Amino acid sequence: MSISKILQALIPKGFLWRLTSVNFVVIAGTIVLSGLAIYHTACFLVDGIGNFSVTRQQQFNTTLFQYVFLFGVIAVFISSIIHFYLTKKLIDPVNKLIESTKVLKRGSYPERLPVTSKDEIGQLTTQYNELIQQLQENEQYRKKLVADISHELRTPIANLTGYLHALKSGDIVADPQLFESLHGQAVQLTKLMEQMDSLTMWNGIGEEKYLLKEQVQIKSIIVESVQMFNWKLEEKNLDVKMNIEEAVVFIHKEGLRQVLNNLIDNAIRYYQGNGPIMIRGKKLVHFYRFSVENPGDHIEIEQQAQLFNRFYRLEKSRSRETGGTGLGLAIAKEIIENHDGQIEVCSKSGVNTFSFNIPLNKELN
Repeated sequence: MSISKILQALIPKGFLWRLTSVNFVVIAGTIVLSGLAIYHTACFLVDGIGNFSVTRQQQFNTTLFQYVFLFGVIAVFISSIIHFYLTKKLIDPVNKLIESTKVLKRGSYPERLPVTSKDEIGQLTTQYNELIQQLQENEQYRKKLVADISHELRTPIANLTGYLHALKSGDIVADPQLFESLHGQAVQLTKLMEQMDSLTMWNGIGEEKYLLKEQVQIKSIIVESVQMFNWKLEEKNLDVKMNIEEAVVFIHKEGLRQVLNNLIDNAIRYYQGNGPIMIRGKKLVHFYRFSVENPGDHIEIEQQAQLFNRFYRLEKSRSRETGGTGLGLAIAKEIIENHDGQIEVCSKSGVNTFSFNIPLNKELN
């Protein structure tokens, strides 16, 4: 059921008039009963005095009844007007919410509603305004994501289409180098789609992924991840030094492996200078801190803030052959945040350090 229907169910059409009518009957009945009680009591007291003739008693009763009736009518009229005004003032914000949800239902984003109180209606209005803001931000994010994906797919698809068309028409002759280039473009597309799928999965993580978490010894996971890159380290003649402390953490094992592999791969891919790649794992009071440190080109502060954005690549690594898809660090950020942790980068003195913190398993540490 939509928000508009819920609000309309709470405050249906004509509700204000029906509420006023019911209260009018209640107020009028109360005043009439009170007036009659006062009238009969006064008549009884006066009759008990015994100094009035029958005619004078009847005149007194008639006059008293007229005044009680007049005052009763005035009281009902004034109280009904006051009640109608106060009720209308109370319900107006809800009516505005209903009209605003109708605009939202038509596909447009309404203006923010003013919050005039701190009661339940004011809280509902505040939550509604925040909902509209979140919907707008989600819409902008979706548009940007579609634009980014289109941009990333355009070049490899255009290359593949152009070369395949030329091969089909006989304009060019196939050779091993061309096939290798086409295969590289296809691999790049596959990698991009796999990373998009991974990013979508971790962006929508919930109870199902939580149930896949387990208590593991993080040192063994880190060592295994480093060993996977031994061939690449040997190929580039790079040295790695490790200082890893043991600790038990409650994690999604494959997700953490993905983060570790991405950070280690980046340290190797963007290695510039001299010195070893330092990999550290330290057990703190409440967190386990992992870091990868490598010599490399300096990363400006402004760029550091954007490194974990989707499809962002540094200018010097714009090439898809060397710079990847621009999704690896964004995926790492989603995974770490879904472990209630934080990931960051620090660049100074020709050394770049990527690190993350994840909570320790307090029951076992």
